[in-house]
Amino acid sequence: LLAKNYFIIYAKWTLLLCTYFPSLSLATSKCHDSNGRNEVDWYEVAFNYLCNKHIWAILYKAPAQAEGKLLTAGAGAANWAANAAAVTAAVDHSFAKALEHVIAANGNNKFISYNNIPPDVPKVKTKSNSK
Repeated sequence: LLAKNYFIIYAKWTLLLCTYFPSLSLATSKCHDSNGRNEVDWYEVAFNYLCNKHIWAILYKAPAQAEGKLLTAGAGAANWAANAAAVTAAVDHSFAKALEHVIAANGNNKFISYNNIPPDVPKVKTKSNSK
C-alpha cells in the first residue's frame, strides 16, 4: 500500500515536470560562447558538461570596473580570466544576453542586487551579505 502511494506521488511529479519544462524553451535568453558571438544549444551545453568538457562559467565584476572576470568550471579558483568587453556591452560578452534586462537602461527595472563578499577576500561579518 505504501509503495502504491509513493508511485502515485512520483507519477504526479513526473507529469507536472513534463508539462512545465517545455515552457522553459520559450525564454528569450540563450547560452552563448565566452565571447558572446555564437549561440550554444543548452542541450549541447548539458551534454558537454556530462562528458567532462566543462564550459560553465561564473562572472565576477568589481564595483568600480566595467569589465568582469570569468571563471570557467574546472579551471580552478586561481584561473580567473579577464573578459575584454564591458559587462554592459551588447556584443563580445557571454553574459550580455542573459543580463540584457538587468543592465540595460530601462525605466521598468525594479531591482538592484549585489553581494558584498567577493572571491578571495576575507568574509565580512554583516547581518546579510546578499541583497
